[in-house]
Amino acid sequence: MTILKKTIYRIKPVNLRHHIILSLFIMFIVIALPSKVYSLYLPQNAIAVGPAATSQCITGYVKPELLSTSSNQTLSVLGTIDLTKSTVKLDPFMVLPGSKFTARPTNSSFSIDLLDSKGGTLARYPFDPKVYTNISQNKDKMALLSEAIPYVPCLKEIVISKDNKELASRNVDDYPPKVRIIFPIGGEILTGNITVRWQATDADGGNLTYFVLYSTDTGRSWQDVASDIKDTETTVNMAALPGTTVGLFRIIATDGVNTGISDSNSTFNVPSTSITAG
Repeated sequence: MTILKKTIYRIKPVNLRHHIILSLFIMFIVIALPSKVYSLYLPQNAIAVGPAATSQCITGYVKPELLSTSSNQTLSVLGTIDLTKSTVKLDPFMVLPGSKFTARPTNSSFSIDLLDSKGGTLARYPFDPKVYTNISQNKDKMALLSEAIPYVPCLKEIVISKDNKELASRNVDDYPPKVRIIFPIGGEILTGNITVRWQATDADGGNLTYFVLYSTDTGRSWQDVASDIKDTETTVNMAALPGTTVGLFRIIATDGVNTGISDSNSTFNVPSTSITAG
């Protein structure tokens, strides 16, 4: 999806189904992010949500069920699978705090393999692609890849496989991006079209992708406002969002895997229009 600078965010009809699933997936994941009412929920300076400097690297294969009970970070793996051609288009991944994982099938020909720097398998997670049901008969059979799995420290490569054959892979850089919201930071009264702005850097020099979330309840819940943004700003129509006196924006920046997060410094006011917060 392409987001044009200083344009109101809209969903293209052809991508509507994928966007809805992606939005639900983001909401599923970010609910686990730490929050505290009437306070700053994450540091204003970007936090490194990737492996911390003190994280101990895992050497050798670890059973997924053990990681599910010990990992405190979630790796979201997103993409589209062409089941007819056995090809995969990968979307940006994210590493987020919390341990809310999607269910694993007992057996599947598809798997997500986490590898170390030497190509050794650290963990393998079977998954069932979510098949699209509205594809015409003369089109390829398509499916969504949308999985939340335990993150493994010192992970260097993520491989999507079918019957132990690699379909797609993504390398993991050493450092997470840093991101900081510069508007709104809190205390404002926001009406009409506003431009949410942020600054971001990546020590690895990677291309960053951003997601913008909005909260009406000081960060206890979030809704996806804009996804797959390449610029460091986007225009949001506040009249189309629920009103609140304790609003926040959250920016999630990903280099493809490693992730940084920034929230507004404090809450802002959005006058209610026809939409009210539930």
